[in-house]
Amino acid sequence: MTDPNSDPTIEEPPSAPVDAPDIDDAELDALEADLAAIEVAMDRVDGGDLDGYKAVVARLDEESSEAPD
Repeated sequence: MTDPNSDPTIEEPPSAPVDAPDIDDAELDALEADLAAIEVAMDRVDGGDLDGYKAVVARLDEESSEAPD
């Protein structure tokens, strides 16, 4: 059985359009910062620096607990 997620012959429906006013610049900046931190953590793991990974994760946890809901 072919996995539909990896079958190139199956077309996925287009994603729902996002209206520009729905995107908050501050939220986008926060998401970009989170992505950058995740990339740093992944680089640390790839390099075998698990202590560095743990430091990045701890910093993310601290920042997320300080962020207002």
